Amino acid sequence: MKKKSPGAKLASAGRYLYQEGTVYIILAVLVVFFTLFNPVFLTRRNLYNLITQSTYIIIAGMGICFVMISGGIDLSVGNQMAVCGCVAGIIMTQTGLPFFIVWPVCIALGFAMGLLNGVIAAKLRLFPLVVTIATSEVFKGIAYTITSSKSYSGMPAAFRALYKTKLLGLPLDVYLAIAVVAATWLVLNKTHFGRDVLAIGGIKECAHLSGIRADLVQSLCFAITGAIFAVATLDMLAQQNMTSATTGPGTEITCLTAAIIGGISMKGGKGNVVGMVVGILIMQMIANGMQLAGWGSYTQYTVKGIILILAIAFDAMKNRPRPAVRVHREKGEAAKERQ
Repeated sequence: MKKKSPGAKLASAGRYLYQEGTVYIILAVLVVFFTLFNPVFLTRRNLYNLITQSTYIIIAGMGICFVMISGGIDLSVGNQMAVCGCVAGIIMTQTGLPFFIVWPVCIALGFAMGLLNGVIAAKLRLFPLVVTIATSEVFKGIAYTITSSKSYSGMPAAFRALYKTKLLGLPLDVYLAIAVVAATWLVLNKTHFGRDVLAIGGIKECAHLSGIRADLVQSLCFAITGAIFAVATLDMLAQQNMTSATTGPGTEITCLTAAIIGGISMKGGKGNVVGMVVGILIMQMIANGMQLAGWGSYTQYTVKGIILILAIAFDAMKNRPRPAVRVHREKGEAAKERQ
């Protein structure tokens, strides 16, 4: 076997950093930057806040992994969170039912809303972006209807124990987030279903021809995303102790941006769970740094929008075929035309 020259090794390392390692470089640069400009950033108290405030977004991000790696996109999950949160709030504050019933009810509700998106997109051959924009409005209307625009607070102490109870100095929901991340990694990397998700995200038609039930896998990915976002909603509710029809929307943009930063391609078929977690930490770190600097929430929205644009542009650049590949493809197309 021929050994690579030092130049080839350096070029290979450079390609890896460009394709996979950029997110880690960004994370390290941000840590140094915010620490230099605000020593409070790296204090134990601020790091604790950064970690605990990121848990529900990390959980939600695992849901985005499934739908994006499968080649889809779901912009309705923010309003799915609003529906699940409002249903949970009503159950716990208005009905007198035991608090633990909200977990199966909300997870089943999230699964059903996600499955609706998946079935519509798969069976009608519609672009998921358009489908989920439409269903997002439906879910928003449902959230406002069932709450009559009211908010609900004062959740049972037993429910809030997920956030209030600490183990080794960290709330229990941190361990819940770790468990969800580990389960997502295992499913996507060590199961037949995970390989199918990657396959249909790459080239759906080829996956279908190879015997994969692409429509079923795609629908299940949307359903799993909805169920995971329901778990994230309950964690968020345990933290914030209140919910309304406006609680949840916006989370999908944070997760989408973090996914692209973390290396999940907008085209599907590519991405990893660890990169997604790092992408979320980057987004949370930026938000935390802006808060410490005293930037207003409107400015933060602007910055997040700019970051999303840059992330999409970078994703397009990374996935653009190399010149030799493009030339080969163009020659092939020209040959077909001559025939």
